Amino acid sequence: MDIPLAEREPQVLGWHDSHSASAALLARDGTILYAVAEERFTGRKMQKGTPSRALDDIETRFGDLAVSRCYTDLPLGHKIARNAGLAWSTWRKGLNCAKSPVSLAGTALGRFGRGRVGGIVGTDARVPAFDGLCEHHTAHAASAYCLCGFDDTYVVTIDGVGDCLSAAVFEAHAGTLKLLRKFYYNDFTVAADYETFTAMMGFNPDRHCGKITGLAAYGRHHTGCIEALAWFFEQSWLRGRRNYFDRMHEPNGQAAIAELRRIRDAEFGRFSREDLSFAMQHTAERRVIDLVHRHVPRIAGANIALAGGVFANVRINQKVKELGFANIFIAPPMDDCGLSLGAAYVHLRETTDVRPHRVPHMFLGPGYGEDEIQEALESAGVRYERPSDPAALVARLLADGKVVGRFDGRMEFGPRALGNRSILYGARDPSVNTWLNKRLSRTEFMPFAPATLAEEADRCYAGLDGCRHAAEFMTITFDCTEYMKESCPAVVHVDGTARAQLVTHEANPGLHEIIAEYRKITGIATVVNTSFNMHESPIVLSPVDAVRTFQDGRLDCLAIGPFVAEADRDAPAMQLRHRDELTEPALT
Repeated sequence: MDIPLAEREPQVLGWHDSHSASAALLARDGTILYAVAEERFTGRKMQKGTPSRALDDIETRFGDLAVSRCYTDLPLGHKIARNAGLAWSTWRKGLNCAKSPVSLAGTALGRFGRGRVGGIVGTDARVPAFDGLCEHHTAHAASAYCLCGFDDTYVVTIDGVGDCLSAAVFEAHAGTLKLLRKFYYNDFTVAADYETFTAMMGFNPDRHCGKITGLAAYGRHHTGCIEALAWFFEQSWLRGRRNYFDRMHEPNGQAAIAELRRIRDAEFGRFSREDLSFAMQHTAERRVIDLVHRHVPRIAGANIALAGGVFANVRINQKVKELGFANIFIAPPMDDCGLSLGAAYVHLRETTDVRPHRVPHMFLGPGYGEDEIQEALESAGVRYERPSDPAALVARLLADGKVVGRFDGRMEFGPRALGNRSILYGARDPSVNTWLNKRLSRTEFMPFAPATLAEEADRCYAGLDGCRHAAEFMTITFDCTEYMKESCPAVVHVDGTARAQLVTHEANPGLHEIIAEYRKITGIATVVNTSFNMHESPIVLSPVDAVRTFQDGRLDCLAIGPFVAEADRDAPAMQLRHRDELTEPALT
């Protein structure tokens, strides 16, 4: 399905080629015309490398555009200077680092040997075609600023490492970003330590930090555990030691991960995994809050926007808001996926006076027409109907306890499913976290997230003021009211919080109508919303993906475009080779 350009002329194409590679196309007025992650095309979560499929998709849908192009990287001279700064800081503070100015200068030179042939990205196979470069944390900051709608705000970015940094603080005004403070990655190690701990606990460090966040709620504040974990990480970063974060990302990284698991048993075996996870989450929250306190010039009454992988941690985001900021916004594509968007905004700002928008939704990826959806259903031999009132039918199915996959409209950009590529279920069943995760082959400790009608939000959650826009994108937790705990136990975590999505009619009229119809039947304005995918596989991209996942036999119903299909429980589930089989297995 073509995306109409209306009267907006495409202006800047941004892309990013490390973890979670992606591409984004912006109009001159800052409107996001298209944004999509490479993983959705390849089937490999957090796909790394040039986002060729995403770029080809943009070219196919928009034609051979005369656009400016911006890429996430530093110019060679700046890269050498940044690496030298890292080396000096490392030596001065008595820290260790696997990187060196010489080796990274070589990496920078090698960057210019990569590229794509032809099409929207360039015609020279040896030199990437780009008109500008954007530093990693600046791109993160811009991805939050350009969407938040705050003309004046502070922006904080925190992740593992990007262009030698792990964190930065910016002041944003009138569309521009001013760097106030930056931190080298071995100086502020919150994300690096969290990833290392995730590996220590037996999970994939690149993908499963969220499991630690969920598991932490089952632990208790154990001072000895917190101190032991803090000492371990402090020692690992000292000169003469080898930090495990760097070692995990070396070619023989599995050896470091195996060593971490031996350390878990030898040094931390006296602590439960729940108490250890609590200690890790507690330490991360404390360190992020300390950074904000120390380096954000003003908190009370100010706005703040957040980006970077650490802010996928929704509990940390809640703690930041509780410091006293008037408003908070977290980039919906807070991970590296959002870097393409941020890079495009920074480059656009160089030639226009564009200001940040209050983004109305994140449905920025591919959409498919009825003919394509119908062909996918019929080619797969799925029996379906076209009801006169699809929302009412889906609501009735949910009220009857059915698990419904919903595929409609354009795909979400970012890691959260926000209703167009979602699995829905009623929120009244407190046992759903166990049996539905098992059915979907997932091993999660977090409960499923609630999608709640925005007009019912105050009845369900506390502390919404200044967070309502952020909550439309499922990026922050809230304390649940007693009503919510009683009526929707399936989506309330053991600590009494929920990672809510507030659903407005303006952002997603289709999902809003389904929940409104569900409220008419049940009196409840909340449903479970989890991503439409199998464990370790990206969210479904196309009607074919959705139908294949449905045929796996784990969903009761499929609401796809204007059509609804119900599973034939008398027929054996089809044995399909799913995209998740092509991904790396989870570490256990």
